[in-house]
Amino acid sequence: MANDTKGQVEKILAELGKKIDQLIVETKNASGDVREDVEKKIQELKKKKEKLEKDFESYKGKNEGKWQDAKSHLSSAIQELKKAIEAMFKDNSASK
Repeated sequence: MANDTKGQVEKILAELGKKIDQLIVETKNASGDVREDVEKKIQELKKKKEKLEKDFESYKGKNEGKWQDAKSHLSSAIQELKKAIEAMFKDNSASK
């Protein structure tokens, strides 16, 4: 796997983690029902991010030669998670 591609994936995962953390901070100011809903979604996002990180680390070690085949699948999964987080930010901003 090319080091620049590894770095890009790791950078995206770190960015997602920061957005989740920011969403947690913003949720503290939300009203009761909204906060509960957002907290559930945050937990789901955390689980998905953790699974992506585990999958990436596992894949990175085991399948160095197959990286090109899986890069698009991993990229798609990361983009979907990123969209979910961005939607959460929009929903949380609209609720304030």
